Amino acid sequence: MKRTTTALFCCLFAFCSLVQAQKAENVIVVMMDGLRWQEIFHGADSLLCFDTTATYNRKYIQHRFWAATEKDRREKLTPFFWTTLVSQGFIAGNRDLGNQVNNANKWWFSYPGYNETFTGFPDSSVDSNDKIYNKNETVFEYLNKQAAFKGKTAVVGSWDLFSYIFNEKRSGIYVNDGFRELPGINAKEKELNTWQQYMPDLFHGGERMDAATAAIAMYYLKQHHPRLFFLSLGDTDEFAHAGEYDFYLDAVYHADQWIKEIWELIQSDPFYKGKTALLITTDHGRGLATGGGWKHHGDKIPHANEIWMAGIGTGIKARGELTDKETTYQGQIAATIAELLGRKFQPAHQVLPALKLQ
Repeated sequence: MKRTTTALFCCLFAFCSLVQAQKAENVIVVMMDGLRWQEIFHGADSLLCFDTTATYNRKYIQHRFWAATEKDRREKLTPFFWTTLVSQGFIAGNRDLGNQVNNANKWWFSYPGYNETFTGFPDSSVDSNDKIYNKNETVFEYLNKQAAFKGKTAVVGSWDLFSYIFNEKRSGIYVNDGFRELPGINAKEKELNTWQQYMPDLFHGGERMDAATAAIAMYYLKQHHPRLFFLSLGDTDEFAHAGEYDFYLDAVYHADQWIKEIWELIQSDPFYKGKTALLITTDHGRGLATGGGWKHHGDKIPHANEIWMAGIGTGIKARGELTDKETTYQGQIAATIAELLGRKFQPAHQVLPALKLQ
């Protein structure tokens, strides 16, 4: 592991400059669990749209998301990505162009991926999705110790593991995950608490649907104005595991629309406008469409380490779709969050370097 990490450090310093010298005052991170790079860059997959053996609704997919060209397909599926974001920010990870974003951890599933993203450390001992409090310090926890971010750091996620991944007991970060309720001190909070319980429990208790999570996240951003905020959406992973490609594509489209809403909030709210960076990525990839590999991930599934990354906002250069033949890793995001805020992330463990600053 030590030799591998050293090699990563050597190659990562060559990664292109995506972050400008201007510093942000706030950073918002959004992740869509298990969303493949293929859908981001190509739109709906032709092999899955026209699979005559499929049990999901192919006619719906073809009507809703299919188009003759790749450009039109990806704009249909993720319109915010391929209009506003691509023109004002960057999107990395189109492997067909030689631009790669990868997991540095060797496991290629959720807890190791979230750990790598926020601790900057591909810790091989983080090897399960069990409810174990993370021994590694996240960049959120590190910054929450500083006066400027104390009590202004928050996590909202569909999956009920985030209280463990961000170690809320030790870190003191506000975490709302799973079916956890807001305090209920006003009518809006009571309404959100009620409506999340009315939604179908499709994922058997440990994960609420993203519509409820997104509503809570938007409320929290507007009400509390955190300076450091993480939103995790999980429907993409769950519907892929279930083999429901129609629902998976719906989840991708809805996530794109919620990210658009967050960007519009950033542009309209004086607290965030002109002072906020938005980073977007995923925790792991998935297998190929052939042979049903798209339903699965983990170290036994080829290509499940292949991910993507995007960003827009203060301190982030407008580079569009990256075409440089180079590789970066999700573990770089932790140090990049700190760099965007004009800070250094210096925990007890070794950290992969931030994206290069100008």
